[in-house]
Amino acid sequence: MTAHEDIAFMTGSKVRIDVLLALRSTTATPTALAEECSCARETAQRTVSAFVDRGWAEKVSTDDGYRLTRAGELVAESYEEFESCIEVSDRFRKFLANLRGSAPDLDCALLSEATAATATAENPHAPIDRFLAVVGDGTVETFRGITPIVSRVFNRAAGRVIGPESEVELIVDRDVLSASASEYPDALDRAEELAGFRLLISQEPLEFGVMIIDGHAYVGAYDDEGNLVASADSDDEAFVGWAERTFERIRDDAEAWS
Repeated sequence: MTAHEDIAFMTGSKVRIDVLLALRSTTATPTALAEECSCARETAQRTVSAFVDRGWAEKVSTDDGYRLTRAGELVAESYEEFESCIEVSDRFRKFLANLRGSAPDLDCALLSEATAATATAENPHAPIDRFLAVVGDGTVETFRGITPIVSRVFNRAAGRVIGPESEVELIVDRDVLSASASEYPDALDRAEELAGFRLLISQEPLEFGVMIIDGHAYVGAYDDEGNLVASADSDDEAFVGWAERTFERIRDDAEAWS
């Protein structure tokens, strides 16, 4: 049997998956498996026999039960990881589509603990609302950001939480700098007066947004018209670490504004 045939076998029946996962934690007879997996005993028996044929399970002679082999344990672990990744990719479908390959190392494991916000016809402002919730109202210690657009909403939110003692690093591209200087000159003037403020200019157009604020990371995905359409955010250490590495990578290629 090929790997493709084994995958087709597993995914062809929910009962097979249920039996495989049930055997991860215990040795069980077909009768017990049938009760736990809500199927006929004959179905459970055929399933474990098929597992034995594939080397995923073995019979325990002392009680007519079955248990997974190490190969079966690996299949069960991999299946759960695969199923989890499918769920994550579906939850972040619009977010990932609009990153357009800009973050190739952002994987299922990093996104699994993140909160997703997606603009819909019923709630087009969901990612913006989530951004405002993450920013909050209190003064922050550190604020690091990458933004590919000029936004009054974002400017006001940042201005509300950035205080005289806040450490701020912001990366924009030349188009955003030009638009900011034209549309919000007062905001740039106020920012320049802050002792802890540093503005950097990316030499390449920026395609997505990142905010790291006191240990919480927010990543925004934009459509071709510059609309924020989806976001992912988390204070999970791995996700924040990814956001920090991404920020530092882009910062390394940027120039200080003067």
